[in-house]
Amino acid sequence: MAARGALWNASIFSAKGKVPWEDFKTEYVRKTILWDNDIKSTKTTLREIIMHYICLEGTEGKGVIKCGSSADVARLYGEEDYYNFVVSNRK
Repeated sequence: MAARGALWNASIFSAKGKVPWEDFKTEYVRKTILWDNDIKSTKTTLREIIMHYICLEGTEGKGVIKCGSSADVARLYGEEDYYNFVVSNRK
């Protein structure tokens, strides 16, 4: 059961305590960009987070469903500059 809680907000294991889910979600997006995570896995995790806290029928949920690449996810979450920086330094 801890795995489900970690999926929704992995900061439950942090010594500093649980962070707001919006902050966790933004950090998750940044890590997926850095690690070049598979888009299907990224979308699945983001959908699980969104379903737990709000609703997939909202603007954010529909935006995640429409994303076809990491660039789309970065654009949705306002991380375009970070995405461009990481991609330009990747070789």
